[in-house]
Amino acid sequence: MTGRARRVVLVHYTTPAILGGVEQVMGYHAAGLRDAGAQVTIVAGRGGAPRGVAVARVRDADSRAPAVERDREALLRGARTPEHDRLVARLLTSLRPIVKRADRVVVHNAMTMPMNLALTEALARLAPEFPGRFIAWTHDIARFDARYDAYRHPGEPWSLVEQALPGFRYVTVSAERATQLAELTGLSRARISVVTNGIDVPTALGLAVESRGILRRLHLEDADPLLLLPARVTPRKRIEAAIDATAALRARGHRAMLVVTGGVGPHDARNRAYLADLEARAKKVDGVHLLAALGITIDYHAVVDLYGLADVLVLPSTHEGFGLPILEAGLHRLPIVCSDIPALREIAGDEPVYVPPDADGELIARSVERALDTPVARLARHAKTLAWPRVLRDRVIPVILEDAA
Repeated sequence: MTGRARRVVLVHYTTPAILGGVEQVMGYHAAGLRDAGAQVTIVAGRGGAPRGVAVARVRDADSRAPAVERDREALLRGARTPEHDRLVARLLTSLRPIVKRADRVVVHNAMTMPMNLALTEALARLAPEFPGRFIAWTHDIARFDARYDAYRHPGEPWSLVEQALPGFRYVTVSAERATQLAELTGLSRARISVVTNGIDVPTALGLAVESRGILRRLHLEDADPLLLLPARVTPRKRIEAAIDATAALRARGHRAMLVVTGGVGPHDARNRAYLADLEARAKKVDGVHLLAALGITIDYHAVVDLYGLADVLVLPSTHEGFGLPILEAGLHRLPIVCSDIPALREIAGDEPVYVPPDADGELIARSVERALDTPVARLARHAKTLAWPRVLRDRVIPVILEDAA
């Protein structure tokens, strides 16, 4: 982004400080836009905002403001009162200067929901004044929820939430919502963008602060799949085979990454030379992270967090005395690709995908693909493709900032 910061206004009844699904999504959008260099202002009637994001409180934008609640009761009866018109006029006075300074105005839910129809009407009037500036970010559609049937009356403002309004580009959070919106408004489905919500992976997995730092530093949320090898750096672990498997997966179109968690085995001086060999090999493969080579030492709790984040445990050892990582992976329901050696088969039975103890990277890569081909593993990988950093970077920010003056 060059020149001055883009000025983005996000509009909703309440800010991300108020508990709610739409508010939470808007908070992630605001933080992501801020981090992308945009100047972000949230317009709402109630609540605070994320750090580095301004709030313009417009009391009449709140769905629970006393005047708005009185108006809503009248509108439920089918009555458009003078108070409604005064509300719209006040909102236009408050909002027009904010919109005039903005490059993009993103309205969350207010254009398809009747919680504050005065706000809906004011925004509907402003959008044609500022062409190319408004986006209706659609989470919910009242027309497809029987709870809002009482709000259906002829004419404006009731009909506004069922129209494709001039001056708005429409975005929905799912393909189903896009289909519903097209059916309701007559908009071409091709003119409705779908931008899904994301998931806060570190919070959902309960990752500790140390683990979150590793996640960010190594960009592990971009991995697909993420291979975990929780072992010390010693030749019998055959870490080079896991590195080669990562290279093979990437050559097959996967965004594979590998994390090897352990330090150098302390009982043999040759392990230091082995690490140097692994470093040289890893430099030729994107996405390989040897924590020992990076100077990162993690405790057991961080290793446990990586089990939750990983897609496959890879253990291509030539021999093991017991194989504790197999049990740890089992507790996390993590698919396993490991050497077919007695100690591991004794623990794991027929559950893992086994490879010979001398398997090369190509065979291990094919075995990883087999291990991932289960409903649970597929859903877990899909969830991580919707991690907020990826959703913000790849979809939300481009859609909002696209062609912003």
